Amino acid sequence: MQQGWPQPGPITAWRTLELNASKPPFAGYWGFIPLVVRIDGFEHRPTWGPSQFTVPADRPVQVSCSMAWLWEFGRADYLLQPGEAPTLDYIAPAQQWVSGSLAPRGQAVIKGRGAQIAVYAVLALVFVAMFGVLALSLAMS
Repeated sequence: MQQGWPQPGPITAWRTLELNASKPPFAGYWGFIPLVVRIDGFEHRPTWGPSQFTVPADRPVQVSCSMAWLWEFGRADYLLQPGEAPTLDYIAPAQQWVSGSLAPRGQAVIKGRGAQIAVYAVLALVFVAMFGVLALSLAMS
């Protein structure tokens, strides 16, 4: 497990980072996959939804979010600057082979939506084709 990399020098001020982690619609299967949050390299395992972390206010803070199942995926990184509002949104990707989105409140977007729609469309076509073949075979017999 990787340890953190805090910047040298004493921390003179603290602030509360508010992180809201969510899943895209129609990707409900992400609910059982744990969220991984790394703040300056230190790993946390919060639940989905809002979480709060105490972070330094006087220097940049590296925030990283991902999901860990058989492998780590959906990773997104953000460098929170001093003086910047400490409110971030993480949105998990719609598909596991694209990155997630970590941005200031209201600016995160769902990634992988096009691939998700394409997969559902192909599955629907296969389903319709199977029933078409079944109907034709029943009509011929």
